[in-house]
Amino acid sequence: MKALAGAAIALTMTVSIAAIAHEGATGVVKERMEGMKAIGQQVKIMVPMMKGALPYDPDQVAKAATIIEGHSGETFTALFPEGSNGKPSEALSDIWEDWSKFTNLANELHAKASDLKSVAVSGGSEDDFKASLGEMMQTCKSCHSDFKE
Repeated sequence: MKALAGAAIALTMTVSIAAIAHEGATGVVKERMEGMKAIGQQVKIMVPMMKGALPYDPDQVAKAATIIEGHSGETFTALFPEGSNGKPSEALSDIWEDWSKFTNLANELHAKASDLKSVAVSGGSEDDFKASLGEMMQTCKSCHSDFKE
């Protein structure tokens, strides 16, 4: 659980720092930064529930997971045309050098967000929610570790 809390804190800090980094972004780079910002905002809504600071709200989790689904998978990878990693982008050229790994992680994020939404709408327990959110956040962390400056 400590690893999940650490991942949550790191992701929250990344979202805050990202707001500054987005200045001057245009076109597809701006679109993907806005998409990642939307994902980060949804995670920020759910992390206090995961930590027990707010009560678990399945309706809010389902809404947040739906937003994340909408910004992941093929929708996400479409925002990474080759060579779109100039400043202010924080995308590493490794994305295009290992495109299959990158797309697998984008698709995994979509699947994990879908799983999270399923937990929420099916009446899954708070522990199920925490486990599912943790798995989704690990996917985010993996992609950021490998493909973000």
